[in-house]
Amino acid sequence: MISSVSFEKTTYNKLPYKFEAGTPDIAGVVGLGAAIEYLSSLGMEAVSAYEQELLEYATKAISSVPGVRLVGTARRKAAVVSFLLGEVHPHDVGTILDQEGIAVRAGHHCAQPVMDRFGIPATIRASLALYNTREEIDLLVNGLKKVSEVFG
Repeated sequence: MISSVSFEKTTYNKLPYKFEAGTPDIAGVVGLGAAIEYLSSLGMEAVSAYEQELLEYATKAISSVPGVRLVGTARRKAAVVSFLLGEVHPHDVGTILDQEGIAVRAGHHCAQPVMDRFGIPATIRASLALYNTREEIDLLVNGLKKVSEVFG
């Protein structure tokens, strides 16, 4: 792509070579291969079943927190729980949970039309995967209770 680079000047290669993509993401390919091998060794059915179990547990646990409103309750969905907590802005919820060491996403999640449809500025989203545990969901629920105390 580049013939030469110095602090004074960069000289691009001739066409079509100056449009080469550069060094391929070899480490990414190797990492993807390892991830595929790992997931295959566990069995995708087992991974899916565990994530669905976590989703059911999380949905019930998060719903038990006073003031929680679930957003997106389809019967068949990925292991993601989106919700609101009373009148507390999702970014404030996310900030307090972060201070507790709990990672969630807060925002419109590139889904502004859906947010507009529901008349909400944003949601809090807990995304679950095979590396999560019920204990972590319990920590999230306790964190939400702390948020409620702060804004109560």
